[in-house]
Amino acid sequence: RVAPPSSRTRDYTEGNIFRISVPSNWRELPGSSAVTFAPDGAYGQVQGQSVFTHGVEVGIVRNERHDLDTATGDFVRSLAQSNPRVTQRAEPLPTAMAGRRALQTPLDNVSDATGDRETILLFTTRMRDGTLFYVIGVAPTTEFRDYEPVFQQVGRSIRLND
Repeated sequence: RVAPPSSRTRDYTEGNIFRISVPSNWRELPGSSAVTFAPDGAYGQVQGQSVFTHGVEVGIVRNERHDLDTATGDFVRSLAQSNPRVTQRAEPLPTAMAGRRALQTPLDNVSDATGDRETILLFTTRMRDGTLFYVIGVAPTTEFRDYEPVFQQVGRSIRLND
């Protein structure tokens, strides 16, 4: 069982790149190219790969595209290439993150950990050096309504230090 997100938050500073606030009952799980924040019971290993069923992953992706729309489309395609069960549910919607133009893109997937459908909310924006900054919120589709406001709050909490 996965505990619901706490209404209290905890702040994290990731290197000199960004600050984020996440529910206080989520753990920081650093990776080689991204960091995941997830509650106990929502993360682990499947066939040697780190997976999570509830929470957010935050990272930066280098890419040669100079506009947010194209870079986001490239990133979504790369997600679908590495996991063919990832599909884009709707067109990206404009939003803001860290005071910058951002996109919010809804995706669907089947969880490698549970085999159940999950809903993904992808937020993307550009760093000053052109890299793509992303936040991926993941929750089982049956619980997504409870998690979407949390993902929105986490996205609004981002502060970029570039």
